[in-house]
Amino acid sequence: MDEAVAVFSRNGLFTTTVVARDIHSHEHARKLWPLVTPSVPRQLVTWVKPSFEGDKCKRRSHFRTLPGSKNLGVAQIFEQEEAARFKASKESLEHSQAKQMVSEALRRRLANGRAMPWYFKDEASSQFHLQGNLLLGAEDVHVEERVKTSFGCEYRLDVAVTSKPVNKKPILLGGVEIEWAHQFDGRKALIGKTQAFPLISIDISGMRLEEITQEWADMALTATTHSRESGQRKTYVYLHDVLYPLYVQLPSDLVKEDRHQFLVFAPDKEISRLERWAKQLQELVGLKSGVMAASVINAKSEQSKKMLENAGQVVGPGWQQVNSQRCLMLTVKRPNPLDVPSHLFHLCMANLFLSYTDSLVGYKYMTGILNDDPQEDVWFHPKWNPETKGADYYRILPKRLAEPRSRIVKVLDSLGQLTS
Repeated sequence: MDEAVAVFSRNGLFTTTVVARDIHSHEHARKLWPLVTPSVPRQLVTWVKPSFEGDKCKRRSHFRTLPGSKNLGVAQIFEQEEAARFKASKESLEHSQAKQMVSEALRRRLANGRAMPWYFKDEASSQFHLQGNLLLGAEDVHVEERVKTSFGCEYRLDVAVTSKPVNKKPILLGGVEIEWAHQFDGRKALIGKTQAFPLISIDISGMRLEEITQEWADMALTATTHSRESGQRKTYVYLHDVLYPLYVQLPSDLVKEDRHQFLVFAPDKEISRLERWAKQLQELVGLKSGVMAASVINAKSEQSKKMLENAGQVVGPGWQQVNSQRCLMLTVKRPNPLDVPSHLFHLCMANLFLSYTDSLVGYKYMTGILNDDPQEDVWFHPKWNPETKGADYYRILPKRLAEPRSRIVKVLDSLGQLTS
């Protein structure tokens, strides 16, 4: 099968076709996950990489359908994969040593005041790379941290980086997972769809125990790349789109306004909670007064109805099914790379969107921009070019950042199979 259909996109469910040859790695496929057959009834498919004999392609990349499990829901299948992964990891000396070496490498950096930079480029979303520091605002590093997903299950994160307590509980700033022969694609894809922190995945497939040293751990942690999809590599960064605005590196001479805006559609009670939580969070993380503003658009007057429709036009089809009368408009100063309070605020709000509310999240990279091309899924920013005497357009970020969690679980339960 040469083509599949992406379940979720800004244009709605089952509207975007994906060609197998355009996928360059299993990690890239997980980013697009879940993928299904073009024909109805839909079946989940997995991407199969090409195989070569020398320079000759023996088998082209393609999609393969997966068997269904109609009697099991997403949570049950996830728990089965998590149990199998935990059992396999306990039996792997290489996995155990890699986990230990990576955690020690992070602790050394933290103790010495050194950053843990990561970076990559997602060409489909932006012309500009994403960059962060896994240890920004960090207080501790834990091994086998229990993390709760937005659909109720728990999993063990191999290595977790946490902040100091905020409202009595540390914030999960980032994580590292060790990947080896057992990849558990569906589990990792679902984690990537629902978790609000950078996840660095390090592949140790084929490595011997004596190769997994402290020097290896330092090299593996820093072996990220500007491109998500260029070549086969051992270290990869998973990042939910809702965190792209936090980490994208926009040139200051291109986008001069320092505020961006999140447009959040959710049930009425959750919108009220999000507004209240945002204001409480501003105080808890030490975000300065005037840096953040949270307000609710209520479609009561003609002007407010128009504002709501404009917000819905940004996020794309399906917003009326979430809430046709209200949305939250969260305006906040774009963080700089050393701004710990703003970094914590963005991470916490992303977690609230993904795990504690049923939010459909849209985005404006500047507050005053007009959505001149509603059919375009990504924001483009014009810049005058004196040589051509016209404007050059730069791809900034997607207009739609997150799907409601209930929509994800409902669709996956209807497909009856998690592994992909």
